[in-house]
Amino acid sequence: GRSPSYRQIMRDCSLKCLANAQKYVSVLQTRGAIEKDNLGKIFIPTNLSKGKTIAAPLVGKVACGTPILAEENIEMTPQLPTSIFGAGETMLLRASGDSMINIGINDGDLLVVKICNTAEDGDVVVALLNDSATVKTLRKKKDCIILHPENPKYEDIVTKEVMIQGIVKHVIHSL
Repeated sequence: GRSPSYRQIMRDCSLKCLANAQKYVSVLQTRGAIEKDNLGKIFIPTNLSKGKTIAAPLVGKVACGTPILAEENIEMTPQLPTSIFGAGETMLLRASGDSMINIGINDGDLLVVKICNTAEDGDVVVALLNDSATVKTLRKKKDCIILHPENPKYEDIVTKEVMIQGIVKHVIHSL
């Protein structure tokens, strides 16, 4: 019932500076997702406030590079509008590394991941290899599975078995 300050937005969204919070608020206002009055009070327009949402816990970092040990540490659980992100079991992961930069996944970005254990050839997946998670493009071959980085300075990971943790559906860029 109370409008957050820009400092609260910066802190709760893990932004690095106040200008980033102001920029995001301006973008949301331009898109019609929020409204502001002359005093800077932020509120959700009544036509959007009745929309359905899903809880998407931010469960930690995932490697976009060399796989790192998979950890689950829920930092926050924002509500995402189903009209944008769809329904179904969803989680957020913070990208760490630069192996997926050629498809627009940068270090620090938030990945909106549909939780599932299967994926199609060409999907960008969160894959678990021996307790280490990584984000790569899945390529299925007759005799192996290739986890392909989208940065030429990294090599493919070729394996016989992989556990799919989810499919990256959206990327929320950090500033």
